[in-house]
Amino acid sequence: MDRDELLSIIEQAAEEGWEELDLSWKDIAELPTDICKCQSLTKVYLNHNRLTQVPATLGNLQNLTELSLNFNQLTQVPATLGNLQNLTELSLNFNQLTQVPGELGNLKNLSTLSLHDNLLSELPAKLGNLQNLVVLDLGANRLTQVPMELGNLKKLSLFYLYRNSLSELPSELGNLKKLRLLSLASNRLTEVPAELGNLQNLEELNLSLNPDLKFPPPDIVQQGRKAILVYLKQELEAGLPQWVSKLLVVGEGGTGKTSLLRALDSEDFQEQESTTHGIALGKLLLDHPSLSDVTMTLNTWDFGGQEIYHATHQFFLTNRSLFLLVWNARLGYEQGKLHYWLKTIRANAPQSPVLIVATHIDERPADLPYQRFKFEFPQIVGQISISNKTREGIFELRNAIAQAAADLPLMGESWPTAWLNVANQVRELSEKFTKPELLWQIMADCRVNPEGHKVLAQWLHELGDILFFQDNKTDDDLILTETVILDPQWVTESISKVLVDKDVIQRQGIFSRDCMNRVWCELPGGFSNVFLALMERFDLSYRTIENRDISLVVELTPHERDDWQKKWQAISERGACKEISMKFELDEIQAGIPTWFIARQHRYTLDRHWRTGVLFGDYPQDFDRLDQSINPNTRPYNHLALVTTNPEKKYLELTVRGPMPHNFFDVLREGIELTLRRYPGLQVTRLLPCPDPEKQDCKHEFNYEQLVKRLERDKPRETIECPNCLEDISVPGLLFGLHYTTRHDLIKAIASNTEKLLDNDRELMELLQRGYIRDLKRERSQLDSMCPSVFVLRPKAASFRGMEMRFSLNDVNELQFYCEAPGCWHPVGDLYPIKNPKEWLRKAAPHIQRLVKVLKFATPVIGPFLGALDADIYKNEFKADIKFMETLVGKLPNLQIHPNDFERIQADSDRGISSAYSRALYDLMVEIDPQKQWGGLNRVLTPEGEYLWLCERHTKEYNI
Repeated sequence: MDRDELLSIIEQAAEEGWEELDLSWKDIAELPTDICKCQSLTKVYLNHNRLTQVPATLGNLQNLTELSLNFNQLTQVPATLGNLQNLTELSLNFNQLTQVPGELGNLKNLSTLSLHDNLLSELPAKLGNLQNLVVLDLGANRLTQVPMELGNLKKLSLFYLYRNSLSELPSELGNLKKLRLLSLASNRLTEVPAELGNLQNLEELNLSLNPDLKFPPPDIVQQGRKAILVYLKQELEAGLPQWVSKLLVVGEGGTGKTSLLRALDSEDFQEQESTTHGIALGKLLLDHPSLSDVTMTLNTWDFGGQEIYHATHQFFLTNRSLFLLVWNARLGYEQGKLHYWLKTIRANAPQSPVLIVATHIDERPADLPYQRFKFEFPQIVGQISISNKTREGIFELRNAIAQAAADLPLMGESWPTAWLNVANQVRELSEKFTKPELLWQIMADCRVNPEGHKVLAQWLHELGDILFFQDNKTDDDLILTETVILDPQWVTESISKVLVDKDVIQRQGIFSRDCMNRVWCELPGGFSNVFLALMERFDLSYRTIENRDISLVVELTPHERDDWQKKWQAISERGACKEISMKFELDEIQAGIPTWFIARQHRYTLDRHWRTGVLFGDYPQDFDRLDQSINPNTRPYNHLALVTTNPEKKYLELTVRGPMPHNFFDVLREGIELTLRRYPGLQVTRLLPCPDPEKQDCKHEFNYEQLVKRLERDKPRETIECPNCLEDISVPGLLFGLHYTTRHDLIKAIASNTEKLLDNDRELMELLQRGYIRDLKRERSQLDSMCPSVFVLRPKAASFRGMEMRFSLNDVNELQFYCEAPGCWHPVGDLYPIKNPKEWLRKAAPHIQRLVKVLKFATPVIGPFLGALDADIYKNEFKADIKFMETLVGKLPNLQIHPNDFERIQADSDRGISSAYSRALYDLMVEIDPQKQWGGLNRVLTPEGEYLWLCERHTKEYNI
C-alpha cells in the first residue's frame, strides 16, 4: 500500500469516527504521524508489515484499548505508548526489539503484554507497576534475568519465559498468587526458587529443556507440575543435602565385575566367584575428595553380563549415574565388546560419565586405544587398570570413582528433611514387599504433607529404592497398584529364572500357568500374578488373546521362522495392493529392539513373530477384536505389516502392504518411535525407499529429515532427483500421510473419495483423525489435566434436524462429546448446556475451526459401541451434527476473533510449547463440565504412547 492510499484511509477513519482500523498485510514500511487524528479508534491492527518504527503520535490515541504490531521489523517503540491509559492489550511479537521503554509501566489498565520472539536482553523494572496485567509473554528472547519487581504483578495469570537464556529467577515470583501458567522451557536454569512452591493456583509449569537443572531434582521434574510444587513447598520448611547416587557396573560376563566391587569394599578375593544372575545390589562408601567430613554413598548395581539379561537391564541404566565399564585385559577389548557397551550407555544414559576399567592385568597388560574411544564417546572420563587378585590399581580406582561421583548432578542435592526420614526408614525395612498403606503410614509419621505422599512414592520408585506402580494402564495392572516391592533385586532374580528356564526356552517363549507355578514356586501366595504383571509392564511378555493363562516371553521366541512368507507374498497379489516402507538405521541394535515393540503391539498378532521380526495384521472396522474365540490364523485382515531387524547392518525396517497402507503404517511407526524413545541417546536415521517410477529396481533411499526440510521451507521444494535412477521424485508423494506438511493432500484425497469411504475403506479418514488428535495432544502435552478434544455443538430446537440452517449464534446451547477412537468417532453420554453461547464460541472458535476440517470427513460407523441405539437414528443424528458444525464455522468470523489467535496457535504449535489457547480450551470444557465427567469417556494411554478419550467399548479394545 503506497503512502497516499494509506493517508486516505487514515483521513476517512478520522472523519467517520472509526473505532477499529485493521491495516495488517498491507506491506506498510512507514506509519504516518497523521494516525493521531483518529481519536475514536479503540483497536488498531498493524500485523505483518515492514515497519521499523512507529510514530510517537501513536501515543495520542487516548481511547485505544488494543494495539497489535506483530510480525514487523521494529527495533524500538516510542515511550509515548505509556500515555495510552485505556490500553488493555499490547502485542509486539515477532519483531527485533532489543529493549522496551519503562514508560510501559504506566499502562495501569493493561491486561495483556505480548513480546515473544524479539531480541530483548533486559526488562525495565517499571513493568512491575502493571497491577492489572493478566498475561505476560516474554518467550523466545535473550533474557538472562528478570527483574524482581515482576513479583508485584498481583493479577498475573499466564507468564511465558520459554526460550531465553535465564540462569536464575528471583524468589519474588513466589508472590504471584494468581499465577496459573509459568513456562520456563528452554533456558539455562540450574535451580528455581523454592518460593515457587507457594503458587498453589499454578496449573501448568514447564521446566523442560533446562539440561543443567539440579533443583528440583530431575526425577521430580519428570513427574510434572504437582510433584514440583509439592517438593518446593516441602523444601521451604527444611532441607538437608543427600550424598547418595548410583554406581552401575556393566560389561561382558566373566570380566570380574563382582570381584571388582568386593575389592573396592576391601573384601577378600574369591577365586571361584559365582556368576551374577540378573542384578546384584550393594553399597560403596567413599570419602568426598574435597569436602571434609562428607561420606558419599554409592548404591552399586552389578549387572549380569550374559546377553539374555540385557533387555531387563535397560530399565535400570539411568541418567545422572556413574558407570564402570569393565573388560578383561587378558581377552582384549574387542572381546569385551566395548563399542557395544559404550553405545548402550550412550543410548540409555547419554549424560552419565563412564570409567573404563581393565581387569586381570596380573595376567596381561591392558592394551586399549583410549584416545580413539574418548573421541567417539566424550562421556568417558578416565581409564584404570586393576587386578582383583593382587589389588593392583584398586586405590587409584577408588580415587577416580570418588572424583567422578562428587561431580554427579544429584550428589549433595537437597532433600526435604521429612522426605529423607521416610527414605531412610523404607531402606531399613527387611521385608521384600509391603502394602501401600504401610508406606503412607511411614510418611504420615514423618510428617510429610498428604499431598506429597504419591509424589514421594514416585520419587523413591525413580531412585530405585522401591518398585511401586501407582497408575493402572490396563486391568491387569491393578494388582501392581496394591503392592510396594522393597527389594528390586528380588524382582530381577525372579524374572531371570524365567529367562533361563530350559522348559520355557525349549517351548520358544511359551510361559504357561503350570510353568509359572514351577519356576516361581517359592514366591508368596498370589505373587506369581504380580511378577507376571511386572513382566508385561516391562514389555518382556504378554498374555495371548485366545488363552489368558498362556504368556509369550518375547526375548525367548525363535531367532528365525519362515511361516510368514506365504501370507506376506499373498497379500501383494490382491488387487490394488500398495506398499509403504521406512528404514530406521541405528548406531546399535539395543536389547529390546524389536521385542518390546512386538509385546506392546500384540493386539495385531497373527502368531508370526520371532526374535528379530514380526508379521502383524489389522482388521476391518466391523471385526470384533474382543471375540477371543477367533483363531489369529483365521482372522480377516485388510493390511499386513512386516517388521524386521538386521543386527549386523544395524537397522530396523517397517513395511506395510494393502489397499491403503498409510493408516496402519502410522500406528506401527508410532509404536516403533515410542520404543526408540526409550533410548534417549540412540542415534537414528530414517530412510524412505525410492518409489522407482520406471521400475528399474532402484535401491536408493532418501533421508526422511532432509525431505521434511524441503517441504518446510518458505518456498517448498516439491521434487527431488534420485541419484540412482535419475528420475524426478515428488516429495509430497514420498511423505504422503507421514508428515503434517502433507495434511492438505490427505484431506484432498479423502474429499475426492468420499463415496468410497462411505462404502469401503476408512483408512485415510482414520489417519486424518489420529493425526488431528496427536497434534492437539502435542500442543497440550504440559497440562497435567486434559480433556476430550472432539465434540459437536447443537442448537436449541430439537426440531432443528432437517430444517434449513438458519440460526443465530445464541441458539447454540448444547455440547455433545464424541469418542476419539480413530476412524470410529461417535457421540457419547449426555448433552451439556452452554450458558453464554456467543462468548463461549468466541473463545472456542480457533479449536472449532480446526476440528471441523477433520470432522466433516467423519462418517457414521455402525459397531457394537452403539449398544441398543437404532442404526438409522444414529446415522441421521451423526450427519446432522456434522452439517450443523460446518454451517456454524461459516458464522464464526462474525465473532471478530482476535487477529492474532491463529498466528499464536501455529507459532506455539511449531515450537511444541503449550499455549494460552490450549489452556483456554481446557477452561471452557471445565466451565460446562465442572465434575470432569466428559460424557463418561475414559482417558486411555495407547500402546503407541498417545492419550485418547474413549467410550467403554473402545477402552476395552486396548486392554486385551
